[in-house]
Amino acid sequence: MNISKPEIIVDCPYIVADVGGTNSRFALVTTVNRESNEFVLENKQTYPSSDFTSIDEAVLCYKESLDGLKVSNACLSVAGPVASDKFKLTNLNWNINIDESKKRLGLSKLLFINDFAAYAYAIQYIKACHFRSIRKGKALDEHPIAVIGPGTGFGTAMLIESNGKKNAIALEGGHMSLATNTALQSAIKEYMSRRFERVTIEKIFSGPGLRYLYQALAAVEGATARKISTAEISDAALAASDDMCVRTLSLFCSWFGSVTGDLALALGARGGIYLGGGILPRIADFLLASDFDKSFMSKGDMSHYLKEIPIQLVTEGNSALLGAAGWFDDYGVVNQSKVCEHQEI
Repeated sequence: MNISKPEIIVDCPYIVADVGGTNSRFALVTTVNRESNEFVLENKQTYPSSDFTSIDEAVLCYKESLDGLKVSNACLSVAGPVASDKFKLTNLNWNINIDESKKRLGLSKLLFINDFAAYAYAIQYIKACHFRSIRKGKALDEHPIAVIGPGTGFGTAMLIESNGKKNAIALEGGHMSLATNTALQSAIKEYMSRRFERVTIEKIFSGPGLRYLYQALAAVEGATARKISTAEISDAALAASDDMCVRTLSLFCSWFGSVTGDLALALGARGGIYLGGGILPRIADFLLASDFDKSFMSKGDMSHYLKEIPIQLVTEGNSALLGAAGWFDDYGVVNQSKVCEHQEI
């Protein structure tokens, strides 16, 4: 049964968050305009996730920034599998019990959604100016949309539509074993396998992974790797000031194209692919000039399947916040009178 909703809600603010391994971003949703499909996000705050020992500490810190406004509802997108009422965040080692958190935080309604599921759900709310075309194509209606990207980890999610309603499904594709296609990639994976128990997609395609790739490439080539951060590697590559960094980022982009093609085949993502995460928007021009697309299409007999799949890079920095806002609006507001209990104190 469809529940009728007003066009604009301005009297029931709720907290949304994007909690990742590096940063925890918060905002307050104060307005929902369904005619324009827009959410107004106010009081945006960003904190280092390492400042906290639990999700409750992070939310309480944000609530203190609201100047006495008591908010009774929240939807938090988090970097980890949200499979039950109790779960653990992958890169933060935080254990979450939804019922206990709701009581400690004094909330009437508390929803959690995987961060990349939130990215996926946000696609329907992001303005066209925040998409950058990586490859042209023609998306097929009612086919899965894949949302993937490297950040602190490697996020994967799928957006599907059924009976006119969209749903986001969180995936754990970053923990799949990494496939190789060239002798160099095989040598790098072999080197990495001596360092890690499993060489997953995330071990290369993430912030820490870019640094591991730099170190592995240097070792395979018999060169000396400098003690250099992920940001310094990408900055040097973009400035073309260090040949090893340039070749590392080039390999990162081309190999990532192959991974993207594999995921497109596995998910049947003929509805399109959206690239997110914290790394790719910073290297967008480099990515476009790389062998990303060539590697994406290099799938032998199945190359034809990928030919028309469009790929967009998401440059909207509030994607997970928008996705959490939309998720709460669709799945949290079942009875408006029961969940709107905020007041100023």
